[in-house]
Amino acid sequence: MPSRVGTFVAARHRQEAMGMQGPGARREAARITGPWRWIDALAFQGYAWFLILVGGVLGLLVPRWGPLAFEVYARGVFDAGMPDQTLASALNQYRYMKSMEFGFGVFCVCFRDLIYTDRRFNRFYLGILFLGTAERALSVLLDGMPRPFYVAAIFIELSVGLIVFISTRRTLRAGLPPVG
Repeated sequence: MPSRVGTFVAARHRQEAMGMQGPGARREAARITGPWRWIDALAFQGYAWFLILVGGVLGLLVPRWGPLAFEVYARGVFDAGMPDQTLASALNQYRYMKSMEFGFGVFCVCFRDLIYTDRRFNRFYLGILFLGTAERALSVLLDGMPRPFYVAAIFIELSVGLIVFISTRRTLRAGLPPVG
């Protein structure tokens, strides 16, 4: 007579085999169709690649180039007669934050399928996105009105989050088993 644990493991294995061909294999998800597909792709991919290229790569390199008109600079923001060590500390933190933007962008590109099909990845992605949006809005309330680009970023990031949230309600409902 088979043990309960063995039966459970076998049943779980059959369920996983139906959803995946092997470890790490892509699963078929419910498709996003029509014009919404293009809106979703533009929002998700546009935001991810913006984080990688502009927020990450250029943000990490720009401080040595000096201030740029687009405000993706640190030396122009922080260099207000600060002592060298204070400026170096601010730039150190700036570069660290830019590496986090880069990392989140890479996460988005690498794990897009899981963000759209696995509830844990979806919550993680949306949580980071909406937390960043909330922090920007809180900063406006506590610190005052920033430059127009940063105000627009609140609405851009909120829009991206809402678009992905709406899109993933369909892909998550497809009933795919979670990874793990």
